[in-house]
Amino acid sequence: MALMTILQAFVEKCNQHERLRAMNREWSRTVVIWAEDTGSRYWLRSVAGELQAGQGPPEEEANMEIRADGETLEAVFSGRLTPTEPYNQGDLMVRGSQDDLFRLDVITLMIWGE
Repeated sequence: MALMTILQAFVEKCNQHERLRAMNREWSRTVVIWAEDTGSRYWLRSVAGELQAGQGPPEEEANMEIRADGETLEAVFSGRLTPTEPYNQGDLMVRGSQDDLFRLDVITLMIWGE
């Protein structure tokens, strides 16, 4: 499945989660996602608790950056793989503030569980 399709499903699942939307209503961030093996770039944007996804460079400066090969990104954003394992192995690189990293961890836990 294409990464953009997986990101759109992730966004839909997040936006349908009322508790998650309420938790993120004050969190406005843009996350750039790089599939290093293909050079493809995607983005996730959180605005007032709602997520959006797109392909290509975002219109605004990114607050966070996530890099991995496409297969790892697909597995993480589809919930087949928690981000912890590829991150600890060095296969998933995440740059951003500690608060934003923690928030992203909470989002994935609330959507996919452990």
